[in-house]
Amino acid sequence: MKTRAVQFLFFFVCTVFAAALQDMWPVFGGTKPPFLLALVLHWTIADQPTNDSERHPSRKRPFYAARWIPVAVFAGALEDALSGFPIGCATGFFLLAGVSMRFMRSTAATLSPAAFGLLAVTLAAPLHELWLAVWGVAGDDPAPIIRFFASAIPAAPVGAVIFFLMPRLEKNVGFEGPESIGGDA
Repeated sequence: MKTRAVQFLFFFVCTVFAAALQDMWPVFGGTKPPFLLALVLHWTIADQPTNDSERHPSRKRPFYAARWIPVAVFAGALEDALSGFPIGCATGFFLLAGVSMRFMRSTAATLSPAAFGLLAVTLAAPLHELWLAVWGVAGDDPAPIIRFFASAIPAAPVGAVIFFLMPRLEKNVGFEGPESIGGDA
C-alpha cells in the first residue's frame, strides 16, 4: 500500500496522535514534551533526497520534497488550538524550525537518526519556549528562564524516540520505493 492517500492518512494519524500525547502528558518545569515539534523536525529531515533517488523517480517530485510544509502547518494549527495560542504562533515556529533543519542536511547524514533527533529537538525546544515568550503566551509560572532550560529535558528522549521510531513505521506504511498514484503498488 504505497499510495499517496495512505501516506497522507499516516501523516494525519501520527500528527493527531502526537498532539494527543503532548496535550495529555504531565507538565515538567512549565513545559510539555514537544511531540509535535519532533514530528515536524523528523519529517523535514526525512524529506531530504537520498542516494537511491535514481531508482525511485517519485522522490524527485515536488510533492515529496515539500510534504513537511503541510504537516508543519497542520501540527502548528493543532498546537495553537490545543494550547490556546493565537493563530500562527506555533505554526510560524514550526515552519521556521523546518526551514532551519533543511540547512542541517550534512549533520543529519553524519549522525544516527536517534542521536540527531536528540540533538535537534533538544536545541529546538528551548527556542520554541523563547518564541512563545516573545509572543507573550508562555506565561509567568514558572519563570520563562526556568521554562527555557526545563524544556530541553523532556525534549531529548522525545527527539531520540521519534527519530528512531518513525523511519521504521514509515517503512511499514510504504515510504520506501516509488509511490503509486491511484492504486496499491
